[in-house]
Amino acid sequence: MERNSIIWLGIYILLGVLELVGEGTNTRWLILSTKPLLMPLLLIWMTRRTPGIQRFFRSTMVAGLLFAMVGDIMMMFTGGVYDTFFFLLGLGAFLGTQVCYTGGFIAEINLRNGHLLRRPLWFLPFLLFLYFFLSWLWPDIPDGMQHQVAAYAVIISTMVLSVINLYGHTRRDVFAALLSGALLFLLSDSLIAISKFGHPFPGARIAIMLTYLIAQALIMHGVAERLRRFPEKRKRVIEMLRGEGK
Repeated sequence: MERNSIIWLGIYILLGVLELVGEGTNTRWLILSTKPLLMPLLLIWMTRRTPGIQRFFRSTMVAGLLFAMVGDIMMMFTGGVYDTFFFLLGLGAFLGTQVCYTGGFIAEINLRNGHLLRRPLWFLPFLLFLYFFLSWLWPDIPDGMQHQVAAYAVIISTMVLSVINLYGHTRRDVFAALLSGALLFLLSDSLIAISKFGHPFPGARIAIMLTYLIAQALIMHGVAERLRRFPEKRKRVIEMLRGEGK
């Protein structure tokens, strides 16, 4: 099963490289033929690594990837006559991704038992980020999009915080993968906002997609590793309880 899942990851990487080539050369047919397949491939990779595990956490990650797939498709049609329409549809789909991811992480470790309640100063850098980043972009965001962009920025920051909340409640390597992925996701979406709202920069499309693709892969790797440990943990608990009952 592990070898089979690696094949799907390899296909994801291959199509991801082709998609980046399409972005770099502005080859539209290459983008259209690869981008919609990326999140489904990542979904297959994650589910192949966690067969038979039925948990709310896993379901939220699956839903999040499906929302991301819709967001990818919507974003492919921005830049034309209906730019704002498709951008807001894509934003809404990715908002669904962030809500699903956040719900899954909080369901694993709620705020009462997690790291954030013990270390509330973690909120400060994200509040500062939201204040300065949105203040900088605000004048260049069209009036009909300002509140939607601000809401999305708050939600994705909350998603990163929900990962930080797991600190001390999951293996360090798993936490590192999840947090790295969440921060790269935040960076990718920040680059989208910077590029779209008055501050375009060379190589923006490649930078946005590269950080996004690595972010999603890291998150799903962390999710799979956490899920794979769950059956082992449950088995040890059952064996311990049986031992005490003898």
